[in-house]
Amino acid sequence: MKSNRLTNAFIFIVILFSGNFSVGCLGPKKVNNWTATHYEGHVPPPAKKKSERIIVLSKVEGQNSALSSTEKKTSDMLPLVVYIHFDYRNTCTLNSQIPINNFTSTVNSYSPKGLKEKIKDQKLELTIEQIPATYAIDDKGTMVLLLVSWEYLSIQPIKEDLVVSYRLLNSNNEEVKSGKIDISDANKQIPVQMFQSVKKKTWEYLDQYDATITSMSKHFMDQLLTEL
Repeated sequence: MKSNRLTNAFIFIVILFSGNFSVGCLGPKKVNNWTATHYEGHVPPPAKKKSERIIVLSKVEGQNSALSSTEKKTSDMLPLVVYIHFDYRNTCTLNSQIPINNFTSTVNSYSPKGLKEKIKDQKLELTIEQIPATYAIDDKGTMVLLLVSWEYLSIQPIKEDLVVSYRLLNSNNEEVKSGKIDISDANKQIPVQMFQSVKKKTWEYLDQYDATITSMSKHFMDQLLTEL
């Protein structure tokens, strides 16, 4: 009987705790739906090529037709009678073609001054080896004595640099120069304050992510110009 009372008390505590934290019930399906809505249900296509002398390839592992894949994990769970703490995390990996197409569009539309002169009648081959494509909706929560609770909710990048190798080939398809450029991941965490919409903040993060991939791609092109 005593064991049943303790079990019922624990269940009550967990239910009450769950009601005070906003993202405990958030799951992969909802996160994937938010991502799909942001990208209007399809991978944005790359911009049309302006030059046939620049070719973009990728070694990044592909994904199926889904726009994203999300995994939920609960960690650091401490269900004590007077103190409860755990961490809900939904980690979303975007379809790799989303940032790849962003990079390709930037390469096709952005040409730093002097690049054409350096390429001339040669061919420039760019191979994406790594590119940021993962973010997490993270909710850390604590409750003390069922009376005082607090949480920190944020949308945060899973840091991964942009790594692109390059080869400059002459008219006989012989390698003239080669190298590899690493651009640090510039994506930033976005906090979610009380009463703010997690969905809208996720869209805000994805807007920032798209703009950051474009900025990192331009930074790569600028760095490439100095190395050629």
